[in-house]
Amino acid sequence: QIFTDIFACPSFVLTELLRKEQINMKSIAQTHKTELKPTIESIVKELLIPKILNTNLSMPNIERAQTVLHLFPTIVMNATVHNGSIQLVAGDLTKQNVDVIVVCSTSEILLKNILEQAGLVVTEEYNRLSSSVDQQNSLIETGPGNLSCKAILFLPWMTSLNQDSKIVSTSISEFVSKSLHHILYHPKVYRTVAFPAIGCGLIQCPVTIAAQAMIDAAIAKLKETMLYFTVSFVIFPNQFNVHQGFANRLALIQSPSEPFGSVQYSFSSRYKTMIIMNC
Repeated sequence: QIFTDIFACPSFVLTELLRKEQINMKSIAQTHKTELKPTIESIVKELLIPKILNTNLSMPNIERAQTVLHLFPTIVMNATVHNGSIQLVAGDLTKQNVDVIVVCSTSEILLKNILEQAGLVVTEEYNRLSSSVDQQNSLIETGPGNLSCKAILFLPWMTSLNQDSKIVSTSISEFVSKSLHHILYHPKVYRTVAFPAIGCGLIQCPVTIAAQAMIDAAIAKLKETMLYFTVSFVIFPNQFNVHQGFANRLALIQSPSEPFGSVQYSFSSRYKTMIIMNC
């Protein structure tokens, strides 16, 4: 006869709790003259992080957002918009498990990284398509290659540091709007897309301008569709100021009932199987 028991706990307290549980199970096994076969399995769960709602705390929304980001640097923020949502993710654009990844093709560093990660097939497809179009104005769509998405969308964005902030903001908005229009009205039905933070690299566009332009453009396009669609803005973890700027903007459009965000946390389950040898 085989009996199985399950004991789960967060990974950071795994060692001590499982040690005590194992002593207990060994005692039971010896009493019943059984064979004990323990195994450990890791389980990832999503934990919701609530907003700071203490009414006695005279802290504005932006400072509250910064406090939570400091405590949970890998938090995924989410704001519901119409039938869809906007997310802020700290991570690598190439590692996102979404339908479409959008790439700024005029960013040499980003373009090189994406093509290297996607592989030779995508690189050759991109080079072939880009050689037959005006790269400064055209949209190029390729397959995913080695990435976890279904398609990669390449789109140019041009600006200069000495341009008026309103012109820069408009150009960023147009980048997001044009990308989303292509995806939302695509013959294939896509549900998720991931964007990099446009202008926040070598161009050093003010984060407040980039965040407002990108998020507001996403809101406008989401309100045009009945699709349940998610737009993600992916920021490298070491770009804390950029992440903070986008978080501040996103916090302003979250509804009071929404949690601030969520984090993935690893739990460990120990499966304790006792096989009765003498019945």
